[in-house]
Parts: sequence; structure tokens; C-alpha cells
Amino acid sequence: MAGRPKVRKEPLDEQAVVAAALKIARKRVSDLTMRAVADELQVSIGALYKHVAGRDELLALVVEEILGQAPPMAPDAGDGWLALRAQVLGIQALMDRYPGLDDAVMAHSPKSPKANELRREGMAALQQGGLTLDEAHNVYRAVTWLWLGSRVALEGRSRRQADIDTFAESLDILVSGLKHHLSRKVSAS
Repeated sequence: MAGRPKVRKEPLDEQAVVAAALKIARKRVSDLTMRAVADELQVSIGALYKHVAGRDELLALVVEEILGQAPPMAPDAGDGWLALRAQVLGIQALMDRYPGLDDAVMAHSPKSPKANELRREGMAALQQGGLTLDEAHNVYRAVTWLWLGSRVALEGRSRRQADIDTFAESLDILVSGLKHHLSRKVSAS
């Protein structure tokens, strides 16, 4: 009936809002609107705004949800370089499950608590392997730039097997070069 309030069977909470937003954004982030989420949840927009302040907050929550699914790094990984490689490849595979959300993840990552936690884990693994904080930071930054560049180059399309293979090979070349560069620095001093 027109004008009649929508009735939802389950209680509305932030988790339900994020799940609905993720379902919508998984296809195309441009489809993610407060109206679309309200429709997906069968609630009024007013009810939705009681849980989320707006689209920006909604996108930030979606990014946290996605990054929360990143494979955890073992604190005693042993080889920080291998741990970092596994982390980056795991995040790539995770992002492959959410085509179209690369831009949102890139835009919200600098302020994301989960992204910062992943960075700290990666850098800690490298430091356990003998790198200084500055060296670990530079390595992590270089690997991040490779990862970001590879996502931008996709221009919103899904990765093909050739893209996956090329990225893994590029990551290995970068890591090998960084290791070599850092070992030369140590032997020179």
C-alpha cells in the first residue's frame, strides 16, 4: 500500500546495514545509495539514518568490513618477507571478491583502523626479520604502491588469470630487488 511504512521482521542494526550495503556495492559502488540500502533492508530512509550518518560513513563501514576479512598475519611468521607476500596476495584475492570497490578501499584506507592494523602487522613482520622501522616502512610503502597501481590499472574490471600471475611475478621481483638493495646497504656500512 502506498504511503504505508515498511516493516522489517528482524531488528535493524549497523551489521545489517553494512551487509546490505556490501551486497549492493559488490556489483557497482555507484549503486550504493542510502535509498538503495533502505530498499534492500525494507526500511525507511529515516530508520537507516538512525544507524548510519550518511553515504560517506556507510562506505567507511563497508571498507572496514572488507578489510576485516583480510587473512591474518601470523605474529611469529618467521620470514617477514614471505609473510608480507602472503598478506599482499591475500588482500588482492579479497579485493577480487568485491569488484568495483577498489576506489572506496583506496579512498578510505588512510583513515581505516583495519588498514592501519594490517600495515602494522606487515611492518612488524619485516622488523622481526631484521629490518629497521624506516626500512620496513619503505618496503611496505613500495609493496603498497605496486598493489595500488595494479588495482588502478584494472580500471574497474575483474582480474584475469594473467593479471593474477603478472602481479605475483611483479611482487616477487620487487621483493627480491628490495632484499638485494637492503643487503647491499648493510654490507656497505
